[in-house]
Amino acid sequence: MDKLTVENAIFLPHVVQLIQEGHTATMMARGNSMRPFIEDGRDKLVFGQVDHLSVGDVILAEVTEGHFVCHRIEAIKDGEVTMRGDGNVNGTEMFPKENVRAKLLQVVRKGKTYTLATSKAWKCYSSVWPKLLPMRRYLLALYRLLWLHQWPERWTKKGTN
Repeated sequence: MDKLTVENAIFLPHVVQLIQEGHTATMMARGNSMRPFIEDGRDKLVFGQVDHLSVGDVILAEVTEGHFVCHRIEAIKDGEVTMRGDGNVNGTEMFPKENVRAKLLQVVRKGKTYTLATSKAWKCYSSVWPKLLPMRRYLLALYRLLWLHQWPERWTKKGTN
C-alpha cells in the first residue's frame, strides 16, 4: 500500500472538521515530542471530540493559526491551556482553551489498542510522568540508549571497562 504524506496545515483542518461533525480520526504519530510512550511512525492515534479537558489529557490544539500540536495538558488556568510534549524537557505551548481541536482517545501500538479513559497503565503513566519533569532528561536518555538500540557498543563487549 502506498503512503501519502500531506502537510499538517493542509490536512489537519479537514480532520478537525470531521471530528467536529462527530467522527473519530486515526493518524500515524509523527515526531518525537511525545516519547517515550508515543513513537513516531509506530503508533496510531485516535482523536475524537473534546467532552471536557483535564490536566494530563493529550490533545490536538491549533496553537497558532494553521500550526497544530499534539501534546499533554500541563495546566489550565483562566481560559489558557499550557501543554508540553512528554519528550520535551524545556518548552511549552500556551494558547486559549478555544484552540483545542480534538482529544486523544486511543493509542494503537503493535496491534493493541489502549483506550486512554479506561487503561490503568495509561492513567498511571499520565499521572506519574508529568511529575518527573526534573528527571526527564535522564530518563529519556536512558530510553534512547536501551529501547532504541543505541546502547554504546563498548558497554556490550565482555571484558571491557
